[in-house]
Amino acid sequence: MRVTEVPRIVKSTVLAAGLGTMLDYYDFLLAANAAGTVWLSLYFEPAFKVPGIALSLAMVTYAIAYVIRPLGAFIFGHIGDRVGRRFTLVLTLVLAFASMVMMGLTPTYSQIGVYSIIILLVSRLILGVGFGGEWGGGATWISEVMLANGYGDLEGFWGGVFQVFATAGIALASLAFSLASLLTPHQFFYSWGWRILFLIGAAVILVAAVIRHRLIESPLFMDLIKRGGVLRYPALEVFRREWVKVLLLAFAWFYITAVTVVAVLPYSVTYVTRVLGLRTLMGMQANSFILLSYAVSLLTGGVASTLISGLLSDKHNPLIILVIGSAATGIMSILFYPLLATGNPVIMLTAFEAYMVSEYMGFGSLPKLFTLLFPTMYRYSGSGLAYQLGGLLTGLASGLILPIIISTLGYSAWYAVSALMVSISLVSLASSLVLLRVTSK
Repeated sequence: MRVTEVPRIVKSTVLAAGLGTMLDYYDFLLAANAAGTVWLSLYFEPAFKVPGIALSLAMVTYAIAYVIRPLGAFIFGHIGDRVGRRFTLVLTLVLAFASMVMMGLTPTYSQIGVYSIIILLVSRLILGVGFGGEWGGGATWISEVMLANGYGDLEGFWGGVFQVFATAGIALASLAFSLASLLTPHQFFYSWGWRILFLIGAAVILVAAVIRHRLIESPLFMDLIKRGGVLRYPALEVFRREWVKVLLLAFAWFYITAVTVVAVLPYSVTYVTRVLGLRTLMGMQANSFILLSYAVSLLTGGVASTLISGLLSDKHNPLIILVIGSAATGIMSILFYPLLATGNPVIMLTAFEAYMVSEYMGFGSLPKLFTLLFPTMYRYSGSGLAYQLGGLLTGLASGLILPIIISTLGYSAWYAVSALMVSISLVSLASSLVLLRVTSK
């Protein structure tokens, strides 16, 4: 089978790019798990006595990294399109390492007061900048190595494999957090257990950085240097020449990232435990069950959907797959909370599985779609900016609109959260259809 016949350098590049992206997503989403539980109890509730405001500010601290991600995409896209993909991707992991150490070692509010919240905020900003330069570089690196070796017709499948690493990173964050909270004494988990998860992520990031450093630079980029085709300001050129395409791509895919931080984490935990009042499910704490259900559904339905969409993008237009995914996500956004409200663990787990399948239908097709729509001279910048502007849109939804909904309507406003996700899905659907028409001309 041709899929398995790709040379070792292609597989090594996918592994190196994917491993770093997995760890970045692990670090990034670990904070989502912490925001609605540990951070809420140790930092925000002691500082802000009103529960709704405390949760909203915890979400803002988490979501601020989404807002800063486009800046990281601009900075590292510029470096990556001028200096090289591999070198830049090592730098992004250095920032991720620094951020994870800071979050893992931040003293509590009772120890240093408001400075603890400031440290969390700064660490999230640092991670957001580094994360902003990660995906565009990884997708570009893989794409160009595959094209240089004559395997462009399999770019969708291996792009899907690359995306599976991201999906796994999100799942591992929830899995590690839920298991740690379930298997360790409550007092230990809230003092050091959650911190160890961040510090482990920081340690493994160093290993990923070494692996990346030892691999080759993109052959297409090296050829661009030889031809004197490197632009002076590649990131600015993307905005000047391709701003419509960048914005449409951002809107087309952001329904995928929005599901997690708008509909699932941390709101679904709060909905089940504080609105439904469920304390235990299947013999474990309700919040642990929700996080575990999310992780399991990601590793099964999410991974399968990612791989399938990547494989399909080698045979069909990736934008068609995004249309299907956004439509399915809109439908599941209506059904998700009523299914959770049943309180039946089997139905709740099924709801998570169905939501993850719909959400990640399209995720595997993104690397091929994004990288093929931009030329080598600003491929890193273009794909990175389009991807991270989608993250910015998610940050605005989760860090601005969602907190306003919760602060105004209270924890029980699941219908408003559902309506927000339906609206996001419809925007993505419309953007994909417009982009399909624009690119087909």
